[in-house]
Amino acid sequence: MIHETMKITQEGSQEYARLTTYLWEYSPEIPVKKRALVLICPGGGYHRTSDREAEAVALKIMSMGHHAAVLRYSVAPARFPVALREVASSITLLRGKAEEWHIDENRIVVMGFSAGGHLAASYGVYWNSPMLSESTGASLENLRPNGLILGYPVITAYEPHRHEGSIRNLLGDNWQEKEFLEKVSLENHVGFHTPRTFLWSTFEDDTVPAENSLVFVQALMKKKIPVEFHLYEKGGHGLSLANHITDNVAHTCDQKECQNWIDLVETWLQNL
Repeated sequence: MIHETMKITQEGSQEYARLTTYLWEYSPEIPVKKRALVLICPGGGYHRTSDREAEAVALKIMSMGHHAAVLRYSVAPARFPVALREVASSITLLRGKAEEWHIDENRIVVMGFSAGGHLAASYGVYWNSPMLSESTGASLENLRPNGLILGYPVITAYEPHRHEGSIRNLLGDNWQEKEFLEKVSLENHVGFHTPRTFLWSTFEDDTVPAENSLVFVQALMKKKIPVEFHLYEKGGHGLSLANHITDNVAHTCDQKECQNWIDLVETWLQNL
């Protein structure tokens, strides 16, 4: 396994911002020459990045035969769009290493959970914006994501379904300003450039209501962008893999009804 950690630095980045790879080493004995890569953005309300949504998920992705990488992006007091620029920097770095690391350049996917889902979805709607191309110096082709995987994502900054803590941490003093709320309400920015998307959420999630996923799905459908959406009846927020490996200390995140979401992702990735 190619397991490396690299600093990811943009203007305003926190010193801990880093990218860690979980990559298959090339072997002439294995017929697979290039593999899809999933860039994982853990959740944490934009005030931390969750360990439960990081390495365990990366190793699960590896077990499917794909590459993975985990971005520990900058959170509060870093503000929008610092973390978004770090995603762009990570995608640029990974595409630049595609030949060396045997990455399939046409299957680079951004995955995120909760606030990390907001970050991943933000990249899906803003990847071709000047604020990212100018900060990285990369071409749009190098910045392009080929897909999004969103788990119980924060999407909207508007009441009554927003997760206020995430929006406050993301925007700081501007969190009530109309201009900024509009920028980070991602349902407003889906366009034909937004990549195909896989989403899942739960009916019982009272932290980030499933309406966040629904408004994003509706926006994608209006643009006729392929989308797969799964709404589970059972399960609260922050489930990660929803099994005992990623359970939390309160033992509320081992939810068997939701455990097959990652199997559905495996099929989705194979069809990408």
